[in-house]
Amino acid sequence: MTSGWIMLGLGTLICLGLFANGMRFARLGQPLPADNPNEIKRRMIGMIFMISAPLFWLLFAATCFGLFGPVRNIQTIQLH
Repeated sequence: MTSGWIMLGLGTLICLGLFANGMRFARLGQPLPADNPNEIKRRMIGMIFMISAPLFWLLFAATCFGLFGPVRNIQTIQLH
């Protein structure tokens, strides 16, 4: 069985990587170019990554804490 704390730590690292990748694609603080539609699509994907990373982390944390029920081979986190 895997500890829920280890799974939560790995999920946090994955979500941080997804958010950083989204920042790289979105390049925050720069104006959007109006003449290149591929650049606009790339920045939109980056923004989607940045929005989905915290949402995925919340769902992953809820799973590690056992809010959706027991998960096979993962020992849920119990707060006393």
